Amino acid sequence: MNMFYESPFIALVVGIPICVLLVAIWFQTGLNKLLLGAVIVAGLTIGLVFLESAVKTPRERIYETIYAIRNAVEQEDFESAVGYIAPDSEIVRAQALAELSKYEISSISVKSNLVVLLDKQATPPVAQTGFNVVVKGSAQQLGISNQTVPRYLEVTFEYHAANDAWYVTSYGHADIRQGIQIENRLRKEGGY
Repeated sequence: MNMFYESPFIALVVGIPICVLLVAIWFQTGLNKLLLGAVIVAGLTIGLVFLESAVKTPRERIYETIYAIRNAVEQEDFESAVGYIAPDSEIVRAQALAELSKYEISSISVKSNLVVLLDKQATPPVAQTGFNVVVKGSAQQLGISNQTVPRYLEVTFEYHAANDAWYVTSYGHADIRQGIQIENRLRKEGGY
């Protein structure tokens, strides 16, 4: 069912051709039932598109959180970026601030290969994620200037019902070749 909530693609790919077909046959035959059917299919298609835009799945909410963190880091607003780390994860917060202070990041490109392995049975719900990023920036103390570095991020999120938000509880990054192994593991365990 998540496929209907996360993309209008299926509703549009199925609904539009059926609607066009019904209208085309109606033009040929003049049967009003076909026109009524086309109107019903068009209504259902539009309804599914609106449903998709209204419902935010955990995967979509996590993706929004990732983009919010990316935007904060690009603007060098590190306090806002670490605000997405779970309040009780002080070690992770300190690690992130220490790491971010070493670099001058000019841009981060989050790639579309996000894999989310959701554990709804956990209390609170937890999600393991993995995805590629390409970071452009400098590290003057290391003698690195204006470099482009592809990385694979593995981030664990925890849902906090009180704030209706997903927070980072741990993260790590690896070479993108190691990322392929992490991504395969997440998919084998049921991630999508």
